[in-house]
Amino acid sequence: MRRLAFILASALATSTLATAPALACRGTAEYPAVEQEIAQSSLPADAKARLMQEWSEGKALHDAAHASDDKAKMKESLEILDRIKQQLE
Repeated sequence: MRRLAFILASALATSTLATAPALACRGTAEYPAVEQEIAQSSLPADAKARLMQEWSEGKALHDAAHASDDKAKMKESLEILDRIKQQLE
């Protein structure tokens, strides 16, 4: 009985740790929020279009980074996100 409890607890801990990076990723929450900020901004249409293009490229890179667990892509996608946010200030 104790062995079964240990196995179940180990499996739960392993699955929790395996999903933790995705749950803790700020880009997962911030990319959708920044998309809305761009849409609601009072920027000229051409500036919005440029930011949305950058956003699309960054979001695609971010999704690919999660899919491949590529830390370099993740870093680049978050740098793109930060540049966009800076332009919205």
